[in-house]
Order: sequence, then C-alpha cells, then structure tokens
Amino acid sequence: MKKLFTVFALLFFAAGAFAQETNVTSFRNMPWGAFRDSLYVKDKKIEFVKDKSSLTKNAYIIPNDDMSIGNVKLNKINYIFNDEGRFIKVYIEGPKEQSEQMRFILDYKFGTFKNESRVDNVSYKQWLVKDVTFTLGEYDYLKFEVKIESNWQASEAYKKNTSVDDF
Repeated sequence: MKKLFTVFALLFFAAGAFAQETNVTSFRNMPWGAFRDSLYVKDKKIEFVKDKSSLTKNAYIIPNDDMSIGNVKLNKINYIFNDEGRFIKVYIEGPKEQSEQMRFILDYKFGTFKNESRVDNVSYKQWLVKDVTFTLGEYDYLKFEVKIESNWQASEAYKKNTSVDDF
C-alpha cells in the first residue's frame, strides 16, 4: 500500500511540475525573432507604424490595436525590433489603478515573481519564463509598465548547438 501511495504521489508531483513548465514563444501570435515585414495574424499582414513619441529605438505601434490584456485597459503598447528588424520586446503602459489586475494576470499565468526591487518611486517585480522575462514596474503614481523581453537568439543557438550531427 505504501508503494502504491508513493507511486501516485510521484506521478502527481511530476504532473504538477510538468504543468508549470511554460514556454512563451510569441506575443499576440507574433513569434519572437520574426522579421517585422513578415508578421501576419489571421492571414493579414500586420501594419507597424514607427512610434515617434517613444525614446526607444525601433519602437512601433499597430494602428487600432487592442488596448487591453484580459480586463486591464492599456495606454500604450510598443512592439520593439532589433537593428535587423526582428521582434524582440514589448513595452506596455497602463494607468496606476490597473496595476493590481496586471500583477494578478502575471502571477496567475507564471506563478509568483522571481525577483523584486525598488528604484526611486518604482517597485519592480520580475517573472522569468524560460527565455522570456516579464518585468512589471508599478509607479507610486500615475502608471504601471510591463516590459516583455525575449532572448530568442540564445534559445535558437542552444537548439542548434544541441542538435549537431557533425560528430
């Protein structure tokens, strides 16, 4: 009986650990590392417009974008590309009163945050999900921000380097 219980307990914990293994390969069906001019959603090419108000290099917006995540209303979504035009980051801004709901979404999707810090008037919480980092910045006043950064290059290099067949 003890052996049977042990086997069930191990299976239960293994299934729970497997369920927690999350991989974020895209944002709004746009895969990390995709070229800006080759992104389509529902067979429609995405039109990106340079965000002239952003201080971030290669920051774009999508006209008439859905300005919400779940029930959280957003003020801004920037899609950020590297110098080769590959999709690497998302910057999201919303009103301060929505920050608690955004934190709930991140906690629900990815579990408790891994890192926490405070710089001046901003409290930061960070979720590390394989090769994607989510950073929630909650300002003492006015707004919150979420930075989603993919390290897709490291992930691609790992895949390539672990599947060599030269030797």
